[in-house]
Amino acid sequence: MIDAPEPHRHPVAMARNAPIRATLLGLRLSVTLIAMLMGVANVHAQDRPSDNEMPFVAVTTITSNAEIQAIIDGMRDELANRGRWPGDSITIEVADAGADTARAAEQIRAFVRRGATILVAISHPSIEAAVAANSRLPLVVAGVSLETAEGHKRDRRRRTVTGIVSGDTHNEQFELIRKLAPETKTVAVPIDPVDGSMQERLRSLTATARRHDLAIMPLPVSVLQNAVSNRISELAPESSVILLDRDLLPTAPVEALAAAAEYRKLPLFATDEDSVIRGALAAMVVEPFGVGVQLGNLIARILEDSATTRAPFERARASHLVVNQDARALVDVAALERDASFGQRSIVDWADFSGPRPRIKPSVPDQPAPLGVARGIKVPSPRARPETAPR
Repeated sequence: MIDAPEPHRHPVAMARNAPIRATLLGLRLSVTLIAMLMGVANVHAQDRPSDNEMPFVAVTTITSNAEIQAIIDGMRDELANRGRWPGDSITIEVADAGADTARAAEQIRAFVRRGATILVAISHPSIEAAVAANSRLPLVVAGVSLETAEGHKRDRRRRTVTGIVSGDTHNEQFELIRKLAPETKTVAVPIDPVDGSMQERLRSLTATARRHDLAIMPLPVSVLQNAVSNRISELAPESSVILLDRDLLPTAPVEALAAAAEYRKLPLFATDEDSVIRGALAAMVVEPFGVGVQLGNLIARILEDSATTRAPFERARASHLVVNQDARALVDVAALERDASFGQRSIVDWADFSGPRPRIKPSVPDQPAPLGVARGIKVPSPRARPETAPR
């Protein structure tokens, strides 16, 4: 459309200027639209932290295996549960050194150069490489004993070292005994009578039992003769149980103990899955995924308060319950599964014939075996990583 001519202006000139005016108007509209879109993009960019602002958790491992992967999976899941989603609000990178300590050291130096917030070292060789790098990054460790972790912290005079370390699981075992045998007053602990250090090693266990109102009675066992002391006859079935601690007695004659306990109608508990497979009633065991959950919780607390890097080492909790097939008649597995407070993240599982091995959260087995009951020691148990919590 051509505007009406104004005074002293020729209509042909106005017609020639019309396309120019239309082009200018279109440019102004385009510039306005681009500015609006940029404003919306800036709003979304402000909602999401930049890569420089996001915490950067660097994980170093000297090798890769099922156990270490389960720890990393548990760590990632727990961080996600606490609102730390990889790529969205946190950066997590894992470097596998391929059993090369020199390569591990170089990977750690690269993490430092790229501005890592926290360095996580899993297993003893990885921790040695991380400590030797002598960086000022907060160091979080896993997969070693308390003594080893404390040694590195002391020798290097590093204050910002914490983590999840292995230790005894007596507290969880006594909680299990209280849950399954509430009338228990005496816990008999098999010992090797020829081991001169046994009494000293029993002190910690005795102190823990006392906090649960339980008394400890040493029960001599002959490893060479595969026999149990007659002192077992002193135990009253209605108020006594046996707890086999494989740290105290690694070569214990489990089958002989199980037979003697069954004859005396005494529940036999243990601290490891292998003993459950070989006849013990039940045990609370440490599983890598649970260690990873603890690790993720610790990292989240460090990100919220940097002073947490100076916190004492945390003991890995035995949060995984395994039971023997014979527990069908003695243990209300369904009630345990419904009890969400028991064991803090307990997972009821069936004993596996292959013995102790790295664990990932189990899926429900196919019929006829219900979750929580061993369907027999000759059938392997399926295990699968759980689905990540939805956003």
